[in-house]
Amino acid sequence: MKMSNNILSVVGASLVAGFLTTHVNADEATVWTKIQSNPDTAVFAGYANELGLAEALNTQNLIIPWTLFVPNNGAFAKLPPQIKSKLANDDQFKRKIITSHMVLGASVSADGMGAGDALTTLSGDSLDLIKKDNLYIKDVVVTTKDLVGSNGVVHLVECVMFVQPSVDDDRLTASQKAQFEQTACCLAESLGDLHHQALLK
Repeated sequence: MKMSNNILSVVGASLVAGFLTTHVNADEATVWTKIQSNPDTAVFAGYANELGLAEALNTQNLIIPWTLFVPNNGAFAKLPPQIKSKLANDDQFKRKIITSHMVLGASVSADGMGAGDALTTLSGDSLDLIKKDNLYIKDVVVTTKDLVGSNGVVHLVECVMFVQPSVDDDRLTASQKAQFEQTACCLAESLGDLHHQALLK
C-alpha cells in the first residue's frame, strides 16, 4: 500500500517548514506498533487501519516524526450514537476525525510543547496548544504523554476531537473567534449544543 497524496503533501510541507524534533527514550517500536498493541487504543487503531494509514504510521527512520493525540477507547465509547453511526458509515467524516489527531513534523515530547505553539494536523487543520499543569489542546486534556517510538510519539487524550474554523464554533466570543483561526472541541455524550448538531447535517 502506498502513502496517499494527502500524507505525502504533509510530509513535503513539513520538510519545507524545517520542524525541529525532540526524541526522548525512543525504542524500536513504531507509533503504529504502540497504538495497535495497546488494548486501550484499539478503536483508534481500527479506524486508522480502515483508512489505510497503518503503513505510514509503521514507517521506520522518518526524518520528520509523527506526533499523535490518540483518543482512548473510553473517548469513543462516550460519543453520541448518531456520531458513532456517522463515523461508521461516512468515510469522509471518519478520515477528517482520525487525521485531525495526527501531526507530522513537531517536537515529539509533551515537554517541548507550550502555550502559543500551533501544530498542523494531517487533515490540514491547525491546533493551538495551551500548556498549564497538564498539556491541553484547546479543551482536550492529554492524559498520558510521551509514549515514544522509533518514528514519533503518542499522547493519549480523554476525548475525540473535532477541529473546525473558529468562526463556526458557537462556544466562542467574537474576540476569541478573531484571535484563533481554528479550534478543537471534545465530542462527548451530549448532543445538546449547536456544534454537535451541525456535525450530523
